Amino acid sequence: MLRARMVLVAAALLLAAGVAAIVDGAARVAREREVIAALEPALREEESYLRETHAPEDDLGLVLYYLAMPVAHEPNEWTALSTGLRDVHPYSRHLRFIGLVPQLYKTDIANPLKQLSGSFDYGFVLIFLVPLFIIGVSYDVRSRDDDLGTEPLVCSQPTRLSRVLALRLALRAGLVSAVALALLAFAVAWLGLPLDARAGAFALASLAYIALWFVLVFLVASLRRSSAWNAISLVGVWIAWCVLLPALVNLAIITASPARGGVELTLAQRQEMNAGWDRPKRATLDPFFARRPEWAQTPVPEDRFSWPWYYAMHEMGDAHVARQVEDYHAALARREQWTARAALALPPLALELVLDRMAGTDMATELAFRDSMVAYHEQLKQYFYPLVFNHKGLAAFGIDDVPRHRFDGGPRPLHLSGLAGLLGVLALLGATIPLAVRRIDATPWLEEASASREASARPAAHRGPSSEPCTLLTRDRKARET
Repeated sequence: MLRARMVLVAAALLLAAGVAAIVDGAARVAREREVIAALEPALREEESYLRETHAPEDDLGLVLYYLAMPVAHEPNEWTALSTGLRDVHPYSRHLRFIGLVPQLYKTDIANPLKQLSGSFDYGFVLIFLVPLFIIGVSYDVRSRDDDLGTEPLVCSQPTRLSRVLALRLALRAGLVSAVALALLAFAVAWLGLPLDARAGAFALASLAYIALWFVLVFLVASLRRSSAWNAISLVGVWIAWCVLLPALVNLAIITASPARGGVELTLAQRQEMNAGWDRPKRATLDPFFARRPEWAQTPVPEDRFSWPWYYAMHEMGDAHVARQVEDYHAALARREQWTARAALALPPLALELVLDRMAGTDMATELAFRDSMVAYHEQLKQYFYPLVFNHKGLAAFGIDDVPRHRFDGGPRPLHLSGLAGLLGVLALLGATIPLAVRRIDATPWLEEASASREASARPAAHRGPSSEPCTLLTRDRKARET
């Protein structure tokens, strides 16, 4: 194996790809952290601009229409390894005092082709490229003896063929595992990852994923087919596990758990809110006061525009689609649950869920972040409604008194179902190894060797010229008898 330079070159390229993915992920996270760190200074500048362009006695409602409070989903130390949903959901946003639903489902405008291709992260290297490397260096682990005509020589050795194949695969597994562990060590040093149970769980999941593919190679080799057939079969399994089946599972889950998209919810909210301009103001204020009775006695002009009525109209637009928003979140949660169940049978999906959960880029974390935005918007209402309904001016507003968004995006519990799926599929394939061993050891060359031994035991006069056994096989027989 060491003399095969292409194997070492491919291993070096795999190592370089992993290092590049980790460095690129670290740079991307560093840029996002710089943006998040600049949110508070930008808010101060915005406040200064609003105070310069508005008089102190101006109605605060007008100022609040332009004020945007920052909210952030800060990355953790593992985020650089897996982009996950961060391709479509930004790290930071700005939340205004108007309707929440259009802001909740608004994402940054980005290049759709880049979003379609995804990010080149360490998760991509581990889940997609490592299996291809394993297939490339192991698909002919048994059939190459047949291709080179050396199978009789291998079978003549005083050991079983299954042990020879296991040794060959073990050496290759050691090489791939060394590359994976080296990349993990580099990530620990480069990203400052803590050496805790999470790092151990990730190492266990990575090694289990690598072992699973080598077990699959061993099972395919036991079928005693040609090298081309082995390569096509293993690549077919890779396509099925990594591309086709996850896409089909995603389609099935979306079909089984339909949900109105965020764009539809935004459109419904905007239509309901804009319809308030054509209705009597009591049609908006009465249901609003029913929701917030503490402001029912506040006089609100009904013959002209007023900011209390305007913000009440926005809230009633959110209330109009509140049930649909809950159904949408419930549908996303169900999809996440069904995805976790599908991961029990799809190792690439299982490893991706494990890594995304550790990186805080999975759907469950995104839903928790949205819930934190809903709670923060309610905090803003509790702070600003007394000022707006009492017709306070800009002078009554202090940016230091406004609540700030807080989201605990720290380490979340491990995705145990994903880890269980990896180990479960590995155990299931491992249970078939004894059958594969018996099939490998029952090679036709051993049957020919047995026939040759029987022929050598007969008198020479009864032996034909073509029945003379192979010298190596005869030597092996004598060695076994001794």
